[in-house]
Amino acid sequence: MENKFFLHQIKRTNGTIDKGIVVKDTIEGALQSYHAYLGAYAYGQNQGTDFVSVMITDMLSNNMIFESETWLAPEEPNEEV
Repeated sequence: MENKFFLHQIKRTNGTIDKGIVVKDTIEGALQSYHAYLGAYAYGQNQGTDFVSVMITDMLSNNMIFESETWLAPEEPNEEV
């Protein structure tokens, strides 16, 4: 049986959660998309996005990377008046 790889993507932008699963034919393609998604939305790259989570699984539900990555925007300090 041919194996497929699934890139699980979740992000929250301006309070709205967007999620999806992208199907890739190779682990290399899934890894490229994994890093591209983080590069596009995490680490303050996308205004208003404060949460990003990605992981890769295969057709047998194996985790294909050692760990998934979740990024949270740092809390903004409260200014006391």
